[in-house]
Amino acid sequence: MIRHSIRSSRSIALCFSLGVIAAVGIAGCTASEPGSDELPVEPSVQHQRITQDKIAALSEGQFLSLDLSENTVFAIDYAKAPVDYSRIKLSTSDGKEVLLETQMAAVENGDYGDYPAPVLREASDQRFRIASDPAYFGVLTQSELDQLKVDGYFYSETPPPAPESRPQSDDGCVHAVCEICVDNDTGGSPVTWEQGTYTCYLVEHTWC
Repeated sequence: MIRHSIRSSRSIALCFSLGVIAAVGIAGCTASEPGSDELPVEPSVQHQRITQDKIAALSEGQFLSLDLSENTVFAIDYAKAPVDYSRIKLSTSDGKEVLLETQMAAVENGDYGDYPAPVLREASDQRFRIASDPAYFGVLTQSELDQLKVDGYFYSETPPPAPESRPQSDDGCVHAVCEICVDNDTGGSPVTWEQGTYTCYLVEHTWC
């Protein structure tokens, strides 16, 4: 596993989504700058916001099923109330059901070397996003998506401005996003990248 150095400052919200990785043997996120002549891939997708209200409306013992066979991005929003992730299942196009809480644990407990683990519950915007394809998030360029399929993740950040040009109101923090894909069977990085065999996460974070 490749080890990377990371800034020593504390993370306010760690990367992930939004992802989003193995419980064993997956490296952390690597920084990259997209080419100026590239634009993010933006496929036609639907967006659904998932909050605790949707889960609270279920009968006892029922699960909220997120259908990943559709071109949909699910935003898990915990800004107003903690979400009971144990009541959410991910339904894949090959008929497999995965407990969201189990897959989140694989993401958050992986070995990231010098990087902090991407804690989906501590996103800077208090939400993370889930999809069956990393392109559905509409954030990465094609070359970045290709790199994600090599490593299982892609990390990008906006560094703070130079001290001489930084306004007084600037907090000096580094804002970043991370896309992570997880194999639905092993919890590690996808091997075949066949549709329906993996789930992707997008998460935003802030370094200070």
